[in-house]
Amino acid sequence: MDMSDESSEQKKPTRPPGRHFNPLVNYVYYTIVITVTFGLFYLFGYPAVIVLMTYFVIVLIRDTRHIVATYDYKFAKQAAVVNVGYSLTFFIILVVNGLMLSRGSPPLIWPEFADLTSWTPLFIMGGIFGLANIKRMYGPT
Repeated sequence: MDMSDESSEQKKPTRPPGRHFNPLVNYVYYTIVITVTFGLFYLFGYPAVIVLMTYFVIVLIRDTRHIVATYDYKFAKQAAVVNVGYSLTFFIILVVNGLMLSRGSPPLIWPEFADLTSWTPLFIMGGIFGLANIKRMYGPT
């Protein structure tokens, strides 16, 4: 075996050892945020929900950039990018449709899905939930 084969074997990332963590903390956090979000919706409407979700999307983007830049495990990087991708998709739906609905107009994006806009915070927070699991499973100890 020559030197190039040994160096390619050493550079190949392997799955890090599994770490035990308690996802119930994430479930409680997720439930509290969703409850607060729907409370804000009923009190102030979609603009308040958009403001709250903007904060979480900023956190999601920041943490995803950190994971992509610092984690060695390729799956963790890919999963973080997928999480931010679908969360941003639903955030765009929330912003566009939420502003349209708050002005009394019909939703612009997928108007045939009547409750899509009200469900978007669940999907956005799903990205936060997934990212928290990635950080706890594959993050540095």
